[in-house]
Amino acid sequence: MPTSRERIIQALGDAANRSGVFSEVAGKIYAVLYLNLGPLSLDEIAREAGTSKGNASVQVRELLELGMVHKVWVRRSRRDYYEAVTDLWTIAKQVIARRLEEEARTLLLALEAAQPEMAAEMGTSDVLKARIDSMRLFLQMTVGLVESFRRGETMSPDSLRKFAS
Repeated sequence: MPTSRERIIQALGDAANRSGVFSEVAGKIYAVLYLNLGPLSLDEIAREAGTSKGNASVQVRELLELGMVHKVWVRRSRRDYYEAVTDLWTIAKQVIARRLEEEARTLLLALEAAQPEMAAEMGTSDVLKARIDSMRLFLQMTVGLVESFRRGETMSPDSLRKFAS
């Protein structure tokens, strides 16, 4: 029977997998680091997460990029060690922003790729053209807002108007 620690690690892995932002293994690695009181080497991370060292290395790089873990120096060791970032609000911002930005960019690319064909199909329908333009503007604003959110910029009325123009 799995321990409570193993159940939490699996639950975070499952949640990561459902997020669409990072993999189950990355979620497990984050959980392993979050539940550990000190830094761990890649060997230790791989063992506790139940994956290969190579896969652990790839997943740790992804978590570093997301700002969910950071590399730490351990005295008298030449190995790389990692710890979890424990500020969950910071992590939530990164995960939500990444997911939202990916979806908005994907929709925007699909819309732009289909635009020539849509123009021929819609003919002179001003209503449909306005709807497509509105969707494009919304997606562009979403991408811009997420980028600003990630940079930690304050959302003032002036900065919001910048996205609408």
